Amino acid sequence: MEQKVIIDNLDTARLACPKCERNKILQLSGYNLLKRHTRVKYKCNCGHTYIVLLEKKPIPPQDRMLTGTFTSAEERGCSGKMIIKRLNSHGLILKTNIDQKILPGGNLMLEFVLDDVKQSIVKKQVRILAINGRYLTAEFTSTEHFDNLGPYLLFNKL
Repeated sequence: MEQKVIIDNLDTARLACPKCERNKILQLSGYNLLKRHTRVKYKCNCGHTYIVLLEKKPIPPQDRMLTGTFTSAEERGCSGKMIIKRLNSHGLILKTNIDQKILPGGNLMLEFVLDDVKQSIVKKQVRILAINGRYLTAEFTSTEHFDNLGPYLLFNKL
């Protein structure tokens, strides 16, 4: 029996092992999935192997090229430059300039410039959901965007 999983607009897929019910979030930005449906065989840490049908939504994602910096909130703090590839009110996909030792579940402080008329600077804290090489999927720790990001998301319908 195969499991059907929809790839969200941040290129992540949430899998659940049918045997142990362990959840796994996959970051799929590095893969060029051209087909609408893709079958993948996945092996869980418990040893169970199952088939997942990944389904892409037909809505094309709106790519952004917002530049900025990130710093880790942990003690062994890593930092660097980044490019935000996709952005919505819940989270974002970013690409770091070099490979970093960042783990899912960690927090990052982001500072980036919007491509609006005022070139607004935004500072946000995010929690890392999934990593694939230099691509990171993260969700905002606060969904209330009272700064310049709120109107930017509203008027750009993100």
